[in-house]
Amino acid sequence: MNIFLIILLVIFIALLIYDIYLRRREKGKINIQKMGKKDVIAGASNTMKMDATLLPINWAYLIIKHGEDRGKDFKIIKDETTIGREKENDIVIVNPTVSRFHAKIIRSEDKYYIEDLGSANGTMVNGLKVNKELLHDGDIIQLGDVVLVFKCL
Repeated sequence: MNIFLIILLVIFIALLIYDIYLRRREKGKINIQKMGKKDVIAGASNTMKMDATLLPINWAYLIIKHGEDRGKDFKIIKDETTIGREKENDIVIVNPTVSRFHAKIIRSEDKYYIEDLGSANGTMVNGLKVNKELLHDGDIIQLGDVVLVFKCL
């Protein structure tokens, strides 16, 4: 039984080393090109032809830093992303201090803005109450008692 386990372990290590070797060998062959928002990838497969519009190169996230769902992140991919307690919002934060429709994030070209939607407790960016504010990577957003960090890649 012990010999069988040793043989399995040796095979596993050999496969792991081979995988690392293949990944390093293929690393130099990757060719990534930046494409525009209107570029379309069209390709045929054996079963169907698919067209896919590329998503923007930059990505934005909101990460809950303080609140019940601490650590939860939300990807912002729409031009307008609503935030609030109601299920109709794109980002739902269930907290009594967050309004039903609290704020929205607006993407305009490569810039992101946050706009308060007349919430009861207001929207704060880096400790300052705002109506509409340009967001930068690492900005701290507070919606009621919930604290989020804005990350833009």
